[in-house]
Amino acid sequence: MSRLNVSGILLAAAAVLLVGCSAEVTPTPTTTATNTSSKPAAQPVSAEVKALRLDAMPEGDVHSPTDIKDAEGEAVEGILAGRIANGDADPFRPGQLFFMLSQLPDEGHSDDPDHADNCPFCARKLKNAPKAMVTFVGEDGIAITGDAQQGLGLSEGDVVYVLGSAEYNSDVNTVLVQASGIFTESPE
Repeated sequence: MSRLNVSGILLAAAAVLLVGCSAEVTPTPTTTATNTSSKPAAQPVSAEVKALRLDAMPEGDVHSPTDIKDAEGEAVEGILAGRIANGDADPFRPGQLFFMLSQLPDEGHSDDPDHADNCPFCARKLKNAPKAMVTFVGEDGIAITGDAQQGLGLSEGDVVYVLGSAEYNSDVNTVLVQASGIFTESPE
């Protein structure tokens, strides 16, 4: 490496440090004994958000994230089934009508509920399945504001059926969903 390159790199690093040091520092609020929760305060749920909850399973073809991927980049209208999960990361974005879905194990492959955890074939298929990013949009195509956990009553691990338009994005190996409704399977 030439002296000119090393000098340029050192000069750029020094400039970054100087700018970083002269930047205004905003103090962070401290937590008091009366506010120990890290969750945002409950907000009123709008009628638009309440209307997203479906009382019955919608009619139509039910797809998995892998089905959407296999559609080769075409948008698919219908129902996307999945479990709210994102591995070790939080599947929700607090304060947003957004969550991540993971593919469900194949039905009928086994009656054992733990089968997918113990079957190498099923585990590999689920591991390789794309995740789905679900965002709720109004009739105008604009994202609806709200909170998925508070407004829709969702929790990590819920099995849900999302009504809307889904398209696979190969750049990020993810299905992007613009949802207009959601049905939550009742726990047995």
